[in-house]
Amino acid sequence: MRAPGYVAFLSALVLFGCGGTNQPPSAPATGPAATSAPVLRLPVEQAAAQLFAVGFGGTSGSDPGVRRLGDRPWGAVVIEAHNARSPAQVRALVRAIRRRAGAGSLDPPVVAISQAGGELSALPSLPPPPEPEQEDARVAAAQATRAAQALRPLGIELTLAPVADLAAEVGPAASTGFSPDPAEAAERVAAAVRSYRAAGLASAPRSFPGEGGASQDPLSGPATVGFSLEELRAADVRPFAAVAREAPVIQMSDAVYAAWDGVTPATLAPEAYDLLRRGLRFGGVAMTGDLNAVTAVTGGSAAQAAVDALRAGADLLWIPGDASDQEAAYLALVRALQRDEGLRARAAEALNRLALLRERYANP
Repeated sequence: MRAPGYVAFLSALVLFGCGGTNQPPSAPATGPAATSAPVLRLPVEQAAAQLFAVGFGGTSGSDPGVRRLGDRPWGAVVIEAHNARSPAQVRALVRAIRRRAGAGSLDPPVVAISQAGGELSALPSLPPPPEPEQEDARVAAAQATRAAQALRPLGIELTLAPVADLAAEVGPAASTGFSPDPAEAAERVAAAVRSYRAAGLASAPRSFPGEGGASQDPLSGPATVGFSLEELRAADVRPFAAVAREAPVIQMSDAVYAAWDGVTPATLAPEAYDLLRRGLRFGGVAMTGDLNAVTAVTGGSAAQAAVDALRAGADLLWIPGDASDQEAAYLALVRALQRDEGLRARAAEALNRLALLRERYANP
């Protein structure tokens, strides 16, 4: 049964607009923008917080990092490796997060976990997510089902998986991508996303439009993908195209792409979101990459990156780590929303997609 705050949250939004904002997270965007822009019906202070996915410090409800989650009505909370010790501990942690972060009038945040395999998994002791170089899509599907069946009882609603990047031999996804072959990777990514969804777990294929050919992992430093747009479409984008009409969430890349200006990370680039929305007809939640990581490229702050990402087309703004960065980004977004009517319309569109994600995947 939904918490009372859920109904209040949905009624606070005007569920209309353009490009699939009325549709469930798995539906494609449809048609050009309507003449009427979505209208923000939440106070900007609440709306701004709802647009963030935040990381935190600590492993239990008594830790300061977990207690601090109740300071703002965040849209999502992400459990990472430093938060996780065992399945039982994560179950208790999720309960504490819901008590702390859901103490206000809005619903508790979406609880997500980084569980994409290897170093990208917070709980490596659980059944593994689909592994790279599987012989066929059936194995990928079965492993995704087992992973979802292990995560849902812990209270997890969203897994930041699978890795949809091509497993190029010298690329950052060599050990986490399904295959260097675009067709094989697309088939296996699609099988995994469908199995997660059938088991009631939202998944976020990563990292659009593909980091298989990046010069390095963007989390390690500035990374460049030197392909043209035509080359991206022919290869790296194909796994995302295979799930664009089904994936509830797609996570963006922090790399920069020669296909566009070669200096702006995809997670901040309107062209990348245009390719995702108009090119692939994606109607779900577009989640940024790590907004702290992009500052190594932009030279700016995570706060500015958050505002730029929302303006570019992001729906969920991911800031792990330091609470001071999250608070600065939150305050910067509040100020931007207060003075920019167009950005408020963009926020309303994003909140609509997030509400639909909650509706489908909220853990009872």
